Amino acid sequence: MNFLVILFAAAILVTGCATQQYEAKPLEPQALAQAYDARRMDDPGLQAYMISQGYPDQAFPIKQWGPRELTLAAFYYHPSLEVARANWKSFLAKERLAADSPLPGVSTQIERHNRLDGDSPWSYGVVFSIPIERSDKRAARIEQAASLSEAARIEIAQAAWQVRSNLQSQLQTYAAILQRISLLQEEIQIHQEIVQMLQNRMDAGMVSSLDLNQARLQLQKAQQSLTMLQNNLPEQRARMAAAIGVSADAMEDILIVPGAPEPVTPSDRALQRAALLNRLDIRAALAKYDAAEAKLRMEIARQYPDIVLSPGYVFDQGDSLWTLGFSFLLNMLNKNEGPIADARAQRALEASQFLSLQANVLQALEQSHARYLGALHNRDKQDKLLQAQKQRTALSGTQFEAGYIDRLEYTAVRLEEAAAKQALLGSSIQVATARYALEDVLQKPLDTIEPPALPEPETVIK
Repeated sequence: MNFLVILFAAAILVTGCATQQYEAKPLEPQALAQAYDARRMDDPGLQAYMISQGYPDQAFPIKQWGPRELTLAAFYYHPSLEVARANWKSFLAKERLAADSPLPGVSTQIERHNRLDGDSPWSYGVVFSIPIERSDKRAARIEQAASLSEAARIEIAQAAWQVRSNLQSQLQTYAAILQRISLLQEEIQIHQEIVQMLQNRMDAGMVSSLDLNQARLQLQKAQQSLTMLQNNLPEQRARMAAAIGVSADAMEDILIVPGAPEPVTPSDRALQRAALLNRLDIRAALAKYDAAEAKLRMEIARQYPDIVLSPGYVFDQGDSLWTLGFSFLLNMLNKNEGPIADARAQRALEASQFLSLQANVLQALEQSHARYLGALHNRDKQDKLLQAQKQRTALSGTQFEAGYIDRLEYTAVRLEEAAAKQALLGSSIQVATARYALEDVLQKPLDTIEPPALPEPETVIK
């Protein structure tokens, strides 16, 4: 009996040392909402994060928030990235679990017999279960978990790209509103001049009220468009705040400078290479295919059963008995055919999904690239038209100074130039939209597509 007492005591001691305590972490919606409202763009944690990402520490406090600064803030605050990180951590835990070997077990039995002779009435015993797993099964299980963990890690980068892409889209819209407001204010000023001149001429009996009413109508349309755009600004700033992951109040006191990327036209080969090698969902699909490969190897290895050794000791009414047994599943009868077939089908599915994804990416790349090049061509055309209109405006100014045309004719030419500026802005917005769509296909900024030029042979340092 002393043996069993010692065994039970040791088991309880070991279990007590290894057991972790449960810690409740209830969600408090009110506290979480308050924490969200407390987020600020001058938060010390955000500043430390930006410095860790290579942002110069001497640039604080930030006076102008451009795409780089706002993108770093979005990476720090946006909740979707935290979800992706939590998902990756769960796969890391599964990866660690896959590396664990099967745990041994122990079982005991105690009996008391009613007997009248002098032998002991007690029978007790202990049996250990020691599983022996094949090494190829464990290796395949670890590789499958590692591949799924890698796919989850890639999905963090994919979530980050989606955050960046959404923010860039909102910044583009904000910049377009500001530019349209500026051009409309210039146009309204010209319309007001025309209305005043027509009013003076009508008072003098030189023009009819029809011309004046038409000019006033154009002025009203421009003023209505301006009012609508100005009313859209607060909503657009709120959209940018949501894209970053902060409240609209956190964006009130900062100066946003959207910026404008330089036009680039990478080669077709560079674009295709970037799409096939850099796109994150393609890399994640490759990792999932590797996981399916590992699962198939694991199911094939399971054709051969694991063995469980069962050594034990039994004290039976005065007799001491030592035992040694083993057990295994009779899966050799069907050779694990069902799980193997399922794993093969899963691998074929992952392969077909990868090929379909790759084909869809290449098709989307061709369409987006053609749309981007078309938008660039249209913008160049509109720019040439604007330059030609500026020359006509300058010529009209010279003619006005010389007295060949009156002020109304000169002002009408200026209005045509204002219209040409708005047409160029519209084409520039189309270029930006097409560029961001192309970057979404590549999941990479266009200005980082082309590799750096190699140095000339004579400049290479020996």
